[in-house]
Amino acid sequence: MERNITEKEKYQIVNFGAFEYSNEMCSIILGWDVDEIDELMSDKKSEFYKLYRSGFIKSQYVIDLKLFEQAQSGDIKSLEKLEQRKRLAIKRKN
Repeated sequence: MERNITEKEKYQIVNFGAFEYSNEMCSIILGWDVDEIDELMSDKKSEFYKLYRSGFIKSQYVIDLKLFEQAQSGDIKSLEKLEQRKRLAIKRKN
């Protein structure tokens, strides 16, 4: 049975996803057993997994948006970085 996650822990877990923290780092910060984190991360229906993924996806969006804005203003390096990130995202999908 999945534990009840406090609002503070939910906030932390979203940030863990944004920072792409390892299961071990999450367990140390939360004070939970790493085996529990491993189990929750392997269950795509768990609240932990959903919160972590939400943080990861939102952070990717914010980074891409910033790069896009910089590219629109003529920053070629930002455009190149954005294109590189797009290619990596496609690879992750496959």
